[in-house]
Amino acid sequence: MPKSLYAGGKFRRHFTLSNQASNHLDSIAHSALLSRSETLERLIRATSSWEGGAMFNDQSWPFVTDYTDEAL
Repeated sequence: MPKSLYAGGKFRRHFTLSNQASNHLDSIAHSALLSRSETLERLIRATSSWEGGAMFNDQSWPFVTDYTDEAL
């Protein structure tokens, strides 16, 4: 696999995550056989701007299913 599949390459960024979210990202990455970075890249790229805006706003968020507690 090439170092970056994306035009312009990848650059280091800083994110803060709760332990639950970080553990869930680990689980998703492990299941997909990807790095955490590539998993996050693909999750972001697979979410349209309008979908993210509709799903992640403060009014909708309480109704979104939180999968961080799912059994592994």
